[in-house]
Amino acid sequence: MRHQLLAALVTVPLITFGAGAGAGAVPAVVRPAATQVNYAALGDSFSSGSGAGDYDPDSGLCRRSAHSHPILWARANRPDGFRYEACGGAVTDDVVARQVPDALDGDTTLVTVTIGGNDAGFEAAVVNCVVVGSEAEDCNRVLDDAGRFIDQRLPGKLAWTYGAIRDAAPAAEVLVVGYPHLFELGHPFGCGVAEWRRDRMNLLADHINTVIREQAGNAGFRYVDVRDAFAGHGVCAPGGVQQEWITRIMPTNTWQSYHPNRRGQSSGYLPALSAATG
Repeated sequence: MRHQLLAALVTVPLITFGAGAGAGAVPAVVRPAATQVNYAALGDSFSSGSGAGDYDPDSGLCRRSAHSHPILWARANRPDGFRYEACGGAVTDDVVARQVPDALDGDTTLVTVTIGGNDAGFEAAVVNCVVVGSEAEDCNRVLDDAGRFIDQRLPGKLAWTYGAIRDAAPAAEVLVVGYPHLFELGHPFGCGVAEWRRDRMNLLADHINTVIREQAGNAGFRYVDVRDAFAGHGVCAPGGVQQEWITRIMPTNTWQSYHPNRRGQSSGYLPALSAATG
């Protein structure tokens, strides 16, 4: 499916990043006229922009945000082609069965993908560990279960998914984008989440990123680490909510909880992606 919002990207004015876009934002890249860039963005809610607002109604439950880093990158760089299939809630099976066939072909030259978190139950584990009244044993149990899945099953699922991407887009450069730490340690005032829980959930993010990086390397893809870009801007940041690039728990819209907000997409993910694409 070609995203209708994106059809206008080649005609809208090039974005100029000012001070409000974040210190890490970069100007648009001017490419030689002869270079064809056909970009496809795949993955889950961290790529679709859950938590960043302004969702395209045509994307349904995928909830693709106008502030997601794939859209921001496409606006700044004006690729010759742009297919956007990232979808909130996606797992590796969804990427292989739906996103790859709809987005990739022999003309695709650039692919970005963030996937694996939902397979491992990462989001559900985090939400379970921070809801009011959550017992320590329940938090530890869901985190332990996620860790076992990451060790035992996720490598094979990622290898299968990356193989499908390579088969469908043999000429593409593939950038496998990781997950940020969702929490900052210390600074307990007004945080509402015990430090041991924040530490364990950050360690789970490290665990999944390690497996993603290894499998990306095995596939000949490049891994893009975003943890440094988000450093100091997780939930419980020392500067308070104003410095947080991650959405806190939202009881009425849990699907947005613990995802990068607009600043996380524009000042965290986008600079990391821009640096990787040169």
